[in-house]
Parts: sequence; C-alpha cells; structure tokens
Amino acid sequence: MDYRDLIRKKREEKGLSQNQLSKLLGISQPYMNQIETGARNPTLPLMMKICEVLEISMFEVPKENE
Repeated sequence: MDYRDLIRKKREEKGLSQNQLSKLLGISQPYMNQIETGARNPTLPLMMKICEVLEISMFEVPKENE
C-alpha cells in the first residue's frame, strides 16, 4: 500500500467523497483525484493537512518506494 491507497482508504472509511475531502482541504476535486491516482504528488503542507483531516499519523504514511 502506498500513500495514495492510504488516502483513498481513509477517505472512504470516513464516508467522504473526493469532492467533500477536497473542500475540507481547500483544493479542487480534480486535484484530489490526481493525488489519489498518482498523477500529481501533494506538497508537504498539503500532505500534513490531509493527514490531519483524515486522522492519519505522518508515521503511518508509507514512503513512495516502500
């Protein structure tokens, strides 16, 4: 599981759509989709906000090459 899978899994566990999560994060839904599909990588500040909203510890987030 990579960070994209973790984000999708936690979002779905919380019953949030990509649109709902993107609004909580202050980003567009297409950008959220690109993060989940791997087309774009989130910045560190955005990743920290994603973790905060989804209640994920930064230590839980797998590194890209793991």
